[in-house]
Amino acid sequence: MKRPEDYDRDYPPLLKLLLFVGRPMGLTFVPQHNVQVINRMGRYAGVKGPGLMYYNRFTETLGPLVFIGGQIREYELDNIISRDVLPVTMSVSATVAYDPAMGQELASVLTRIPREAYVGIAGTYVRWGLLAAANEFTATELTRHDVRAQIENAVRDRANAELAFLGLKIMGKLRITRVQLPVTLSERHETIAQRRANILSGGDFHPVEYRRALVSEVIEHLARSGGAESFLNFGEMLDSYAAEKSPPTSQPRLTDAPNVIEQPARLEDGRAPLDAPPPKPADQADTPPPPNRRNRSRL
Repeated sequence: MKRPEDYDRDYPPLLKLLLFVGRPMGLTFVPQHNVQVINRMGRYAGVKGPGLMYYNRFTETLGPLVFIGGQIREYELDNIISRDVLPVTMSVSATVAYDPAMGQELASVLTRIPREAYVGIAGTYVRWGLLAAANEFTATELTRHDVRAQIENAVRDRANAELAFLGLKIMGKLRITRVQLPVTLSERHETIAQRRANILSGGDFHPVEYRRALVSEVIEHLARSGGAESFLNFGEMLDSYAAEKSPPTSQPRLTDAPNVIEQPARLEDGRAPLDAPPPKPADQADTPPPPNRRNRSRL
C-alpha cells in the first residue's frame, strides 16, 4: 500500500513550468501536510514548506520529507490501576501530529525515523497520563460518562505538556472508547443485577428478601475467601433468622402467677389431723401458722 506522498504528483501546468525553469536555481515544491528538511553544510538547519520553497543549492541540501498531519491511533492500555487497587483495561483513541519546528533540539533525530514511530512514542506518554488520572477514581466510577470526560481532558493536557519538547502533540479530542473491568468485578456486578431483577420480578418487595440476598452475598464471599479466617457465627445468623420468622407467643410472667395456698387434708368432722402440718401460703413460707379454730372458740 502506497503512502499519499508516494503517488505521482499531479501538478497543474503552470506549476510544472515553474519547477522546470526554477529547479536548477533551487526552487522546489513541498506537498500539503509535509515539511522539507534543510541541511546546511551537512548539518540540520530546519524545515520549510509546504508549498513552493527555495534553497541554496551551493550550501544547502534537501533532507527527508516529514509528514506533519495527524495520525489516528487506538491504544489498548492494560493494568491501569484504579483507586481501589484494581487493574482495568482501557481503550483510548487519539490523533497524534508531529511538527519539527516545535522540538528543535531533537528534530535532527526525529525527522529521520518512520512516521509510525510518532504514535508509538506518544502512546507511552498517554499511558503515563492515564495512570495518574485513573488512579483518582474507583473501577466502577471509570465506567461513568462524566468521569471519562474528566479523564480525557486531564490525559490530553498532561500528555501535551510532556510531549512539547519532542514536537509531538495530541490533536483534537482524546476519547476513551472502552473500559474493561476485572473478571471478578464483572461477575460480581452481574450477580447483583440478577438478584435485583429477581426481587423486582417477585412483585411486592419485602425486607426479608433483601436480608436473604445479603446472607447469600456473605456466604459467597466466605466461599471465595478460601482458607481465610472468619469471625461470623453462622448458627447465630440462622437463629436470628428463625426468630424473625416465628410468630410471637404470649407467655405468662412469673410475677402474674396466682397466690396458691396448699390446704391439708381434713377429717370427716372438719378437723385437721394431728400429724398434718399447718397450711403455708406460696408467698409466705416463713410466717407462723394461724391459731387452731378449736382453741379460738374456747377463748
